[in-house]
Amino acid sequence: MGQDSGWLHLKRLALIAGLVVLSLTGCIRVEVVDHQEKSDAKTTSPSQITPNKHDVAILAVDFEPQLDYKQIVNNPEGVTLLVAVENTGLSTETDVSIEAQLSADDGRTIIVERSAKIASIAPGETQVVRFTQIPRPPYRPAYQLSVRAIAVSGETNLTNNSRIYDLLITSTSN
Repeated sequence: MGQDSGWLHLKRLALIAGLVVLSLTGCIRVEVVDHQEKSDAKTTSPSQITPNKHDVAILAVDFEPQLDYKQIVNNPEGVTLLVAVENTGLSTETDVSIEAQLSADDGRTIIVERSAKIASIAPGETQVVRFTQIPRPPYRPAYQLSVRAIAVSGETNLTNNSRIYDLLITSTSN
């Protein structure tokens, strides 16, 4: 086991050194793949034409700073995750819970979990939930970001309550 752990340590050091060199030369980028785009391409159903009495939806996510590898590595404050939540229903909703999870290894390794509440959101209103000071995660070639709004009382359309994104670390060298 001692030889194996020494070998793994050397591989990790080589990987970290390679990342540092690539990040200094601007050769790493973060690609975001939205799983929702495929299901959004489907035709509109009658339930989407007539609003439900209770319905909250995750619209999109964004990051501060933008997902630029150099900015992430050089930002001691960490990253802020911004989640846009819309009340697509006909009723004002209160205490809406939003959860975010960053994982790796196809969801087997949870890196960060956060939750927040929206005190009140009116019909048609969009609010942005800020998850601040998310630390720089350990390096992986791919991460999965999952965000979801917990169903509000009386909500029946749960298809728009969550979004899943793959964050892929890729080299931009030719």
